[in-house]
Amino acid sequence: MVKKWIVVIAIILSLAVACALEYHFVNKEFEVLEGKLETYKTMLEATKDKIDTEENITYIDDIHDYWHGKNKVLKSLIWHSGLKDIEVGMARIKTYVEEDNFTEALTELESLTYYVSHYSDDFKFSLENIL
Repeated sequence: MVKKWIVVIAIILSLAVACALEYHFVNKEFEVLEGKLETYKTMLEATKDKIDTEENITYIDDIHDYWHGKNKVLKSLIWHSGLKDIEVGMARIKTYVEEDNFTEALTELESLTYYVSHYSDDFKFSLENIL
């Protein structure tokens, strides 16, 4: 009987540790992305008269490439639809920047930043997420 309890406790502890690691990884990646988007917002605001510069376009491409690399791992952990929305948001921002449309680019960037900051809330370390 004691062996069964040890096995059950080991399984529960394994699940808790796995969930904690998942929580840490997912939230860290979303925080990094949010920070990159905030930096990009500052860059766009500094050049709002002409945002279609090579530097601005390259930076959003770099963010997209970074996120695409992390996306492969994240897809095994979280919902694909939310990750797809982030990819689409970045593509829209790039298009608006290339068109030199500051208002739309900033609006889309703020929307994406808000989405990213709140999307990770679904992955908080809680008993509900462990079960």
